[in-house]
Amino acid sequence: MLNWIGVLIAGILNGSFAVPLKTARVWKFHQIWMVHSLLAMAVWPWALVVILVPHWRGIISAVPLRGWLGLIGWGILFAVGSLLYGAAVDLLGIALGFAIQLGLSIVLGAIIPLIWTRAISLADQRDAFFLGGLAVMVVGVIVCAQSGRAKGEGAGPSDARFRKGLVIALVGGILAPTLNFGIQYGTYLLKPVLGPGTGGFSVQTYLAWAVFLSAAALVQAGFCLYRMIHRRTLGVYRQPGSALDAVQVVVMSMLWISSIFIYGRSSSMLGRIGYSIGWPVFIALIILTSNAWGLVLGEWRGAPRAVVRKMLVGSAVLAAAAFLIGQGGR
Repeated sequence: MLNWIGVLIAGILNGSFAVPLKTARVWKFHQIWMVHSLLAMAVWPWALVVILVPHWRGIISAVPLRGWLGLIGWGILFAVGSLLYGAAVDLLGIALGFAIQLGLSIVLGAIIPLIWTRAISLADQRDAFFLGGLAVMVVGVIVCAQSGRAKGEGAGPSDARFRKGLVIALVGGILAPTLNFGIQYGTYLLKPVLGPGTGGFSVQTYLAWAVFLSAAALVQAGFCLYRMIHRRTLGVYRQPGSALDAVQVVVMSMLWISSIFIYGRSSSMLGRIGYSIGWPVFIALIILTSNAWGLVLGEWRGAPRAVVRKMLVGSAVLAAAAFLIGQGGR
């Protein structure tokens, strides 16, 4: 039960981390995202490793190089998927981009770890609950996405823009669950080195997650830096009011990395299929929390009541799906 509470807390934190973006006054997306990437994915993880993981240098030398390279590869794929997510939403709009990418992320992020660990049996009633919950969750994502599109009342993309956006959304959706894969890969990478005496989870695993996230940080921060140099917007960091935005980004980065580490630890403690049953519930909670913040911050103010009701229905469907998946993981 405590591990499910951990997944719950992680989802709420991740659904809340972008709230400081709403109040930033000077920095724009690329300035915010570069600093956030470096802090959340590199500085804070390594700070935890230095504080909590004794002899971490020895662990690095004990793991084969190909293992670390594989983990870095997952980090790069996660960074590319994150960047494609934003591009797809820009090309297709919130509704379609959101539905395609999160739908694929939920399904692939849950199914592939099951296949990886050879832990699925279609004859098992628990698997029926689990797969049914996944299907219901995808429906909930689509309903929430449609309500977001109706709220925005934006015009649909042109044919050329739609085709380009569709390809990017499909690739981004396939890469989206690499966050889950990288966390799981890092957890199993260190098990032979740590040995069976470490129990269900060891803080040494934070080292693997720090390597994985640092690879993603360099790619994302590098892309943002390139965009700022290209647009000549690096000077924004020196403008009056930047200090307040910097404080908000620090808070944003701490919320995000806290959610990832809590999710990773809690899911690993749910058992052999923890990352499969934890991931869709984690994503659902992110959507539910971000929808709740949208209501609190007035993003739905002025939207037709039917649209708000649709969002609430979609949120209820996600909650029901999370319950079904939880039953499948019992």
